[in-house]
Amino acid sequence: MASVMAPPTIQHAGKYRSKSARPPSTDPSSSARSFDPFYGQQELAGLCARYVSHLFQCPVMPPNNSNPQHKLPYFIAYALNRTKLHPSVAFSALVLLSRLKARFPSAKGSSGHRLFISAFMISSKVMCDDTYSNKSWAIVAQNLFALREVNQMEHEMVNYLDFELTVDAYTLSNFEASVKRDFSPHAQEPYPRYSLDMISKRARESRSSSTSPSRTGLSVDTTCVIHVPSPLESATEEAVPPTPDASYSNSTSPATTPSPETPLGYVNMDVTIEADHYDLCIRSAFVPTKSQFSQARPAIW
Repeated sequence: MASVMAPPTIQHAGKYRSKSARPPSTDPSSSARSFDPFYGQQELAGLCARYVSHLFQCPVMPPNNSNPQHKLPYFIAYALNRTKLHPSVAFSALVLLSRLKARFPSAKGSSGHRLFISAFMISSKVMCDDTYSNKSWAIVAQNLFALREVNQMEHEMVNYLDFELTVDAYTLSNFEASVKRDFSPHAQEPYPRYSLDMISKRARESRSSSTSPSRTGLSVDTTCVIHVPSPLESATEEAVPPTPDASYSNSTSPATTPSPETPLGYVNMDVTIEADHYDLCIRSAFVPTKSQFSQARPAIW
């Protein structure tokens, strides 16, 4: 009698799974726990936030806003992540803010968000060929400022900086190294203040030109005044003939001896002046005498 064979046992893939494996959770709180508020920009965003807060003593939260996502470090991190600009643009923005503080030492900021986004926007327009519009910058600022405010913020900061918006490579590299060293998370307060020569090429050139000695190495006499004759004086000097030497004079004392009177010639009393439209002329057949030359006046000054 034939025996009945049982069907073969199917080996499931679960045999090879780890015992700790669990199915994916559908709890929405798990995705919230994995959210990074710095968008991977924590180091640079924290550095910028510490520098702006130290420079202008501004609060971490914007005025009339209690949203924790709008804290200054998170706000800067969102702007860095949304624009995807090079970190040098952010450091250039900090240089502009340093120049602003140097021009107005007593200035304090009520909103570090407004200060940073204005400087960041201007730096991107100076350094990058393809830039965002101000409407896009209002979105980068998470709509904390209307488009009209963004335009006004840009206009005011450019004027406050006296249009010194360019940051040369030497200034940027030194400033970036100093900020990374002095404002790192492990740095201790009080934070340092940087001199104007460090952040402004214009200030360095102005100082060097005012303190540099003359090329010859000689002292310059600033009390020397050089008289430059006017065109009228030059014309008068050329018209007056030079005084003859004493050897050509018959007088023993030319300064005290009066000159003889000039004899009068014949004066024609029939001379008339006729004006015809734009031409003004003197009609006379009389040949000028010496007395006429004594009344001569220059025609063109």
